[in-house]
Amino acid sequence: MSGLLCALESPSPVGLIRASGQLSFTTSVELRAVLHKALAEQPEGIAVDVSGLSVDDDLALTVFSGFASSAADWSACPVVLFAPNPAIAEALDRLAINRTVPVYRSQAAARAAISEAPPVRRYRRRLSATSAAAAIARELVAEACQAWAQPDLVDDAEIVVTELVANGVRHAGGDLRLAVTRGRRFLHLSVRDGSPVVPVAKLPDPDGGQGGRGLILIDALAASWGSTPTSDGKVVWATLRLR
Repeated sequence: MSGLLCALESPSPVGLIRASGQLSFTTSVELRAVLHKALAEQPEGIAVDVSGLSVDDDLALTVFSGFASSAADWSACPVVLFAPNPAIAEALDRLAINRTVPVYRSQAAARAAISEAPPVRRYRRRLSATSAAAAIARELVAEACQAWAQPDLVDDAEIVVTELVANGVRHAGGDLRLAVTRGRRFLHLSVRDGSPVVPVAKLPDPDGGQGGRGLILIDALAASWGSTPTSDGKVVWATLRLR
């Protein structure tokens, strides 16, 4: 057994995670995966219950500050902790983690802080898996870029979102959920679908197959991209650096 239990108990509007047991550099990988799963649900904020957490090395707690920085860059999603025991609270203060990840006494206080934070800047659209989906996605991306004073990003963002949507239409079927989010340093594009199959970038097939070619284009244009499992499938996402 790993000694760490962590689970996403409520995905939205606030992602509630409960973490208990022994946090170490090894088990922090599990915690980070749950944190990213919560972020993929596109919440208004993420609150982590650390009341049952202990550490064998205080530096393992930097998993929270590292994740909070990523969440801010990608989507400006606030991340907070609540109900630490005295030893954890002291370590969070000594390592200055509480300067970037606010810490509260209770879940109610954590939720209140998230509700008072500036709202996440995000455009959403549900898309039918049809040939028209990509054009609708491009329109939404262009609208978002113009609203956020990022006109130079429109062309690349439209190409990337076209490939994300096309991948979902081709492989997942069913409705897609598109989100365009402005973070601190990046524009974050994501398409959620009902298939758990992880996309893989592939070189062009000499026999004419198309699968995976669009992901190579995304890889060339995006600062980063990837896939995160969700409760009902996955989110395929890409980030582009703001200009």
